[in-house]
Amino acid sequence: MDHLNKKENNLKIIYSGRYSVNEILSGPELTARRIFEQHCLREPSVFIQYFFDGRKFGLMKKLFGRDEELHERGRVLTLGIFRIIPELRKLKPDIIHLVTFERFAVIFYLYSLIFKVQIVFNSHGVIQYENKVLKDTPMLYSLKDKFCERIFIKHSDKIVFPSVNTLNIAGKYYIFEEETAVILPNGIDDVFFSEKKITGTSNRPMAVIHHRNELNNSGMKLLFDTLTTADLPIDVYVVTNSLHKLPENNKINFINVNPMMTSELAEFYRDKDIFLSLNGYDTFSISTAEAMASGLIPVITTETGVSRYIENGVNGFTFDHHFKHDLVKILSDIFNMPADKRALISISAQDIVKYLTWHSVYEMYVPIYNGIAE
Repeated sequence: MDHLNKKENNLKIIYSGRYSVNEILSGPELTARRIFEQHCLREPSVFIQYFFDGRKFGLMKKLFGRDEELHERGRVLTLGIFRIIPELRKLKPDIIHLVTFERFAVIFYLYSLIFKVQIVFNSHGVIQYENKVLKDTPMLYSLKDKFCERIFIKHSDKIVFPSVNTLNIAGKYYIFEEETAVILPNGIDDVFFSEKKITGTSNRPMAVIHHRNELNNSGMKLLFDTLTTADLPIDVYVVTNSLHKLPENNKINFINVNPMMTSELAEFYRDKDIFLSLNGYDTFSISTAEAMASGLIPVITTETGVSRYIENGVNGFTFDHHFKHDLVKILSDIFNMPADKRALISISAQDIVKYLTWHSVYEMYVPIYNGIAE
């Protein structure tokens, strides 16, 4: 499908959330940029965000400010609170796609009470659950997040969840119509498919794990608790900005690595063998999908959303986060299996995610836009 259908030639879609120009992005930030970029390849569009950094921007900027930047064929507008509705009145969108959770977006729902507009909301994770169970979030911020998330879930025309896990958790906290929910994957940058994998360079397997923030703490705890005494000759690269006291083990070599830009990470993966995603809560894990596209064998918990793409022993391995000692068994099995079988699993891992390019993922949104525009 090369263009939005139409009923459509005049269908106007704008995007909102947080547009980050950094090269090292969180999953939601990456999704926001890539979906917006893919849409702008079809037709020019606008991305609306807020002056988030209170240390950088003063009160007048946060209330009445307006900055505009051009990015490819799109415009990124950073607006103060009182500039948003006037800007929407000028743009007259048919659809607002809120790609990341941001509290300022409550204004879009107020706008929708008066003016005809459909809203699509990407729920990358259930914020109320994360604040209550996984984070040490101050009460005031938790209450504001809960208020906004309730509005987003209840009043969006479509809610996009990255996995069944996320949908099920949302259902425990909020009531919403089943037909408003849809499950769509996140995407993978093309560079991870294009880098040719180096194989057979070492008899010592090399594994990679990412730790980005406190949502990943359960995975790091499982890693250190389980592998500290394991009798496995393996190198484990911990990609993180956080300070970790890496455990010592006579057989396992733990190595701290700083986060990398996309092209550097794709190159880094070329000679690695295994990717670990060990969290007790991970709504999708773009990093796992990127590693699979690079030919790494995924070893992940069933609580990781991307686990729905993995068939044990065929294109990777999954295990329940609560049965942590299964990790050692899986890694031992990988270490002891013939090289040709490991290579076959690696190829199968690449094959299963080859349809998750950002172009392909954007195409999955097109029927949603068309459907709610009817």
